[in-house]
Amino acid sequence: MEELVPVKKRKNILHSAKRDKGISPGRTVRYQWLRLVRLRGDPFILARGIAIGTFIGLTPTIPFHTVLIIFFCAVGRGHLVAGLIVSILVSNPLTIPLQYYISWKVGTILTGSSFSWEQVKYLMGIAHDVNIFEAVKLIYVDSFRLMVSVLLGGIVFSFPFAITAYFSALRLYIRYQNKRMNRPLKTKVNDPESSKEISHN
Repeated sequence: MEELVPVKKRKNILHSAKRDKGISPGRTVRYQWLRLVRLRGDPFILARGIAIGTFIGLTPTIPFHTVLIIFFCAVGRGHLVAGLIVSILVSNPLTIPLQYYISWKVGTILTGSSFSWEQVKYLMGIAHDVNIFEAVKLIYVDSFRLMVSVLLGGIVFSFPFAITAYFSALRLYIRYQNKRMNRPLKTKVNDPESSKEISHN
């Protein structure tokens, strides 16, 4: 005979089963975006952190993204958490191939290098299978001329996005800050007891 399971317990089981299947990329992006929007602090510092995270995240500087963001946020007085969150949003397994391709294309135009996209893909494929120290030697030492071209292309490609991200973030955080400042005033005005006191006076 089948054992009867309470409805509440059954819902909990189904909920945990869904949770065990893993988090979808869409939910991950939404979660990181909400974390970013809810950050508090000086809007200018937050915007600088987002600009730095966008710039570094779009450049072909893997596996140094985190180190570079920490360094530039410290030097440029940017918000570190904002920078790290944005770098995750703009640089992920779905966007990295496109970023490297555009960086290579722009770098080829600027420097006139003869390196093909197949060479870049081959290099990235090998670097993916080795440890960080071997990857650094392979990409930034043994293939220095190739990476100079790709890095230059990545910097030129990333800069307009960083500028746009800065001003967009600044506007967003100033607007949210103004909303938070005005919220207590609205509750006081709508409070019946406070309105009675105002009318009595």
